[in-house]
Amino acid sequence: MGSGALRLVSGVGAKGPACFVIETAGKRIMLDLGEGPPPGVLPDVTGLGPLDALVLSHGHKDHVGGLALLPNLGNPPVFATESVARALPNGVDVRPLPFRGTGHVLGIAVTTGRNGHAPGGIWLHFAIGGGVLYSGDWSAESILYAYDPPTKKTEIALLDCSYGTYEKPLAECWSALIPYVERGPLLLPVPANGRGPEIALQILRYGRTDIFLDQALHKALRGLCGLDSASLRADVGDDLKALVAAAAITEPSGVMLSASADGTSGAAKQLLERWGVETEPAIVFTGYRAPGTPADRLIKSGRAQFLRWNVHPRLSDVVALVNTIKPQIVIPAFCDRTQLDGLAAALAPTRVTMDAVVRF
Repeated sequence: MGSGALRLVSGVGAKGPACFVIETAGKRIMLDLGEGPPPGVLPDVTGLGPLDALVLSHGHKDHVGGLALLPNLGNPPVFATESVARALPNGVDVRPLPFRGTGHVLGIAVTTGRNGHAPGGIWLHFAIGGGVLYSGDWSAESILYAYDPPTKKTEIALLDCSYGTYEKPLAECWSALIPYVERGPLLLPVPANGRGPEIALQILRYGRTDIFLDQALHKALRGLCGLDSASLRADVGDDLKALVAAAAITEPSGVMLSASADGTSGAAKQLLERWGVETEPAIVFTGYRAPGTPADRLIKSGRAQFLRWNVHPRLSDVVALVNTIKPQIVIPAFCDRTQLDGLAAALAPTRVTMDAVVRF
């Protein structure tokens, strides 16, 4: 102990925007700076003062959507992989991080690996003290995105525990979705740069060829076939090329995938406004829905269904990772504080904490 501290600004104890700060050897490094999931919810960075660097784990809004706050933080350089960097606002001082390998942040060695969650997404292991691992969002189950499991021993592990003690495997999630896919027509509001292409891939492999996509999904798939291909499993290239050729969505037909995931924006918002008051197509949401969103309203009214598609680790995945890296302290991120006791029991004898400041 005595190497520094990890400040949990946001993202621990409740579902909220990712934002954490490592303080070590006079340097202050922020890990992610998100917005949401509810639109407009930002981390409270009041009093944090200037930072020396911002490190991004991946490009989803709840991890990068707060970049407008950078002037309040001294406009530090931003470290990110190439895929994430391409989507950042103009004028951001971007420094490269590898998809998997070793890089440096302010002279600190950082080991990275692909996170199985999103294009350009990585976990990060900082060579500070006995080691600090930040998983970002991750999944060991993805059929689309490659996952490189961390293996280095570490002292502190800040881990995605979005699902708490949940254990249902992805195969069962797919089994629950199959009846809707077979019946059709079906609308799946999805994130374009996450589970959307993955669900489309699964449906294609199931044998459905009547798949229809909006512009956001087409753009994401073209990226995955090109500049973002480093994030993919080795066996998906030909299938993704087939999906790029899918037709656009016009009328209810087949299986339709459209962004955004909660229906608050994009083509999904327009389609839900048209079809949400009709009896067809079936509508299934597969991810987190914030209160008051179209997803939340349609599910509560019974017009739509919720069937989770795993994009975060199950409890057994977290246990397996902890058994490998053997941290002294685990900080479970992105889940409610009510999950703390169950996680602590599953990870014992490792110390599990949601304290606002963890010293190491």
